[in-house]
Amino acid sequence: MVRRRRRQAFQHLKDRIKIKIDSWSTRLLSQGGKEVFIKAILQAIPTYTMGCFLLPKSVCEDIEKIIANFLWQKGYGKRGIHWCSWSNLCELKENGGLGYRNLTKFNLALLAKQGWRLIENPTSLLAKTLKAKYHPNSEFLNSELGNLPSYTWKSIWAAKGLLLSRLCWRIGNGRDVRIEEDIWVPNAENLHIQQVVRNQSKTRVVDLIDSNNRSWKTELLEHTFSTDDVQKILQIPLTTIPHDNFLAWRG
Repeated sequence: MVRRRRRQAFQHLKDRIKIKIDSWSTRLLSQGGKEVFIKAILQAIPTYTMGCFLLPKSVCEDIEKIIANFLWQKGYGKRGIHWCSWSNLCELKENGGLGYRNLTKFNLALLAKQGWRLIENPTSLLAKTLKAKYHPNSEFLNSELGNLPSYTWKSIWAAKGLLLSRLCWRIGNGRDVRIEEDIWVPNAENLHIQQVVRNQSKTRVVDLIDSNNRSWKTELLEHTFSTDDVQKILQIPLTTIPHDNFLAWRG
């Protein structure tokens, strides 16, 4: 159970990391050996917990501080100079870093993965339980936090913003995708309407598709969107047999 004193609830993660560092097998590690040890052992310890709960930022910072002290120490129990900030070490190697995990961002990514499972598997026991309790009349992406939510729901719900910022509709039949409100152009950060649709009844993507030829209505697109947007829309492939629209990760 995760109660109000959350720092104490996750203290065991820091204790386990310290025990690993203090073990005899780490005393003679080279700098390269420490890098492997940190990535394969130390940063893997909180992974399961971070996949279920949103750790307080202070806990993540404490864990990173423990790992950074171990990385720079000159010998067992001896402090060393931190020649580089931890944030720089978390950069990709091609960008000059060492590829360590930023635990706060990694925590959010794991929780977003749980949210993605709720979207992809709405018939699972967890999805049905959370839906019945917190959003019985809406989908996960449109859900509200609600009153007196559990810490598990608050954690998964906190990652909803990350999903909303990077999910994009893949067009099948186009019936449920709104032209202006939804993100459905994968090559753009967002689809900004430059001109107002003359026919106000055309509010769904299906209105832009010729159902007989399964192709885009080029003339309508040219009278509706900017030239750049038209080119991006025309690059979206349409299948011969229409299927349901589905959400996918952009990038």
